[in-house]
Amino acid sequence: MDKRLKYGLWAMIIVAVLAAAHVAFWQRYMVEKDFRQVELAVNYDEIRALSGLAGLSPVEGLQEFKKHGVTAVVLREPLLEDLAAGGRIEVFTGQALLDRMASQPIASPPAIVKEHTYILIYSQDLYQQIFTHMSAKLTGVKGHEIGAATYIIETTAPYIESKESIKKWLGVGFTQASLDDVVQAGLKPIPQIRTWPADQKNIRQVFALYRNIPGVNTVLFNDDTLPGYNSKYLLAEVANELKKSDVALAQVEFFNQQGFNKLGILLDKRVVRLHTISPDELKKMTSAEALDRYALAAAERNQRILYYRPSLAGGGLLQQNLEFLDSLGDKLEGEGLTLGSASQLPPVPVSRGLVFLTGLGVIAGGLLFLGKLRWHPLLLALGAVAVLLWLGLLWFDFMLARKLMALAAVVVFPTLSLLVFLRQEGRSVGQAILVFVKLSLFSLLGALFMVGLMADAGFMLKLDQFIGVKLAHVLPLMILLLYFSLLVAKGLGVPEKIRGLLNQPIVLGIALMGSLMAVAVAIYVLRTGNEGMTVSGLELQFRSLLDQILGVRPRTKEFLLGHPALLLLLLYGYRNNRFLPLLLLAAIGQASLVNTFAHIHTPLVISLLRAGHGIWLGILLGLVVYYLIKLAAGWGRRVQNG
Repeated sequence: MDKRLKYGLWAMIIVAVLAAAHVAFWQRYMVEKDFRQVELAVNYDEIRALSGLAGLSPVEGLQEFKKHGVTAVVLREPLLEDLAAGGRIEVFTGQALLDRMASQPIASPPAIVKEHTYILIYSQDLYQQIFTHMSAKLTGVKGHEIGAATYIIETTAPYIESKESIKKWLGVGFTQASLDDVVQAGLKPIPQIRTWPADQKNIRQVFALYRNIPGVNTVLFNDDTLPGYNSKYLLAEVANELKKSDVALAQVEFFNQQGFNKLGILLDKRVVRLHTISPDELKKMTSAEALDRYALAAAERNQRILYYRPSLAGGGLLQQNLEFLDSLGDKLEGEGLTLGSASQLPPVPVSRGLVFLTGLGVIAGGLLFLGKLRWHPLLLALGAVAVLLWLGLLWFDFMLARKLMALAAVVVFPTLSLLVFLRQEGRSVGQAILVFVKLSLFSLLGALFMVGLMADAGFMLKLDQFIGVKLAHVLPLMILLLYFSLLVAKGLGVPEKIRGLLNQPIVLGIALMGSLMAVAVAIYVLRTGNEGMTVSGLELQFRSLLDQILGVRPRTKEFLLGHPALLLLLLYGYRNNRFLPLLLLAAIGQASLVNTFAHIHTPLVISLLRAGHGIWLGILLGLVVYYLIKLAAGWGRRVQNG
């Protein structure tokens, strides 16, 4: 490669490093370091039940939880089915109501239609609550007063015993008693709103009802679809109504809600991440495991509301749950977090100029990579085309441009680092460790550029995500396996080398090794991405142990496999294709190292600690394996020589 071109490309990389570092370590880090307050929330119905078991009123029970760090109460919007199960209303088909009236006449009944649904209510306040919500959410709703404190609501919605029944999905507002209890206890309500068949008119009507709830600053949606989820116009209307209420939107971790990400963007990313453990999951956990899960969610994934579902089985329940919250508060403080109102992530400024400069660094790295592949005559032309495409994509779709360039960064730099630093000759231990560190830092340029390109509140809140996760892990492996296979193959040119490899006789050992490598790559690919393979219980215990010892656990595939293999490869050199398994593992380690930072919702400091622990542990383990091999080889020679 021409020296002037090479120096020019390195100058572009240096400028890009400065641009990305400014965004990553100044703007993003400064935002994250003040984003440290976590809110503890409980469920109103569960605390009411727990309080009753302890001989306390709901207000007294809530006040006890407040003393132990709780500041918010989730109020789940009741269904008609819930109220019927509690004996507060009765729900009939028209025919069933006629049959009942034959034996129990009703004073002044309306004309009964057999196909309609009828709700019998014995409280004026409850009637007003249900009627206003049903009238706002459904058409064809009528209300009738049929006697002293006795009311009927009639709806054309059919009564059917299935999950489509309005009994099972229609939310009917929040009882005044529950709202009064929360306010009297000095806590903040978080309404958990049921979805409904939304249109532009009823969205305004329904949210006007919810706006009457005092003290709300966060709203939680209950179902896997949001009102208006299938229409950008209706979601915009929902966002407009939420803005009128000046509330944030709670995002439940591990619970995909259709329309949520779009609504979060429309709300100017005013989103708070929420983590909870369901009662069914909690039954299978020890207290220590539950504490670890809550603490990790807050410390490593920026969950800022921890929604605690209390245990309702066993003796001394109230004290048991309060002690758990005390332990959780201590654990969070140990992670450098504080209890209080949930921190909301402030906007992270995004400069198009800095994004453009960062992208130029990735392009320069790509050209250096192509130079290693001996594409020298085409480099200038390819570079000019790449810059023009980068400019055009930034203008056409700024968000997509950033994602694609971030993907390019995490493919190019781990691949290029191995191409630059690996050689056929071995090195001394000191040299190998030094080169290992240099190689890893060079790979991490890809991580730096990715972080600079994706430093945005949308990515940090998982409203948007890095694309091409599996490609980012697999492409470096494929490129490196092909490159080094050809590097040591016999022949003068690439075509001759390929023919030589294809014409080689298949040896059983090589075939078995190839099969094992293919299986290893398949497992590796399946375990990457946002929806990976299920992790075994033993591995979960091992991860928990690492968390307890190190504070932040390194990735297993890095410190147990990839990094030790890379150190051995540097010590022995890539002599021939018998070293392909080591190369495969080394490439996995470097790809994983860089992709650690693709989890933008994880605080930057946590990712740095994770990467650092993986590197020093990997070097240590690699040295142990190296000296064990030397000892075994020495012992073998002594045995052979008698």
